[in-house]
Amino acid sequence: MARRIVLALAVVVVLVLGAAAYVWFSGGSGEPSTEVTAPPITSASTTAPATTAPTTTTATTVTVATTEAPAAVETTEPAEPAVASAVLYRVDKEESSVSFEIDEILNGNPFRVVGVTTEVAGEVLIDFDEPAASQLGTIVINVRTLATDSGFRDRAIRGPILGSSRDENEFATFEPTDIEGFPASVTMGDEVPLRITGTFSLSGEARPVTFDTAVTVVSDERVEVIGTATVLRSDFGLTIPDIPSVSDVADEILLVIDLVAVAAGV
Repeated sequence: MARRIVLALAVVVVLVLGAAAYVWFSGGSGEPSTEVTAPPITSASTTAPATTAPTTTTATTVTVATTEAPAAVETTEPAEPAVASAVLYRVDKEESSVSFEIDEILNGNPFRVVGVTTEVAGEVLIDFDEPAASQLGTIVINVRTLATDSGFRDRAIRGPILGSSRDENEFATFEPTDIEGFPASVTMGDEVPLRITGTFSLSGEARPVTFDTAVTVVSDERVEVIGTATVLRSDFGLTIPDIPSVSDVADEILLVIDLVAVAAGV
């Protein structure tokens, strides 16, 4: 009887160690394979900020030495500076982050896991004359670089959960398809609540997701975007490896974006 118990315990130990080894080695290093970039907003080339239009040189009066009355060349006034109504901003990853939050039972106690990365890119185009013409480009996130409070958990996320250690799953994207709540006008310092719906792609799966956001035009050189959305990990086929210390992992995942975008060229 004792021998059977010893054998059973040995099998359990081998299985646990095997699972731990799989998580550890499948998780990779967490280093990004390349710099995170996002596709440009297609209309940005025609609506990017302009500074001053070419100034027409003022002509002077010319006197002709003839018996007729002097002829004068009409003076042309300098053109007024042309100010673009739309300004292109790019996400500054040094000040931005994307994170997730999920609840679980860890060692018998409730615990909220928080994972964060600053490897995010994207563009925002704000039209000050016609706010409804403003655009949010595709947001790209390197989920391989997500970090929590545990290196082992990070490897589990990169390995069996997201598979982001593999190149095809390194990046998640959010492609906006609809934005609700544009105001009639935008003034510097205004915080504008917007509801942004789009397609969120993660680990080979794509699902519609809606972010509730607050967009603040801090200055003509800086825009801040804060938003949240809730997704289900089951919608993206995300399963949690069998680890004895972890149980009852929630299906709901809270996504949080905290972006700072600066005017292109600044």
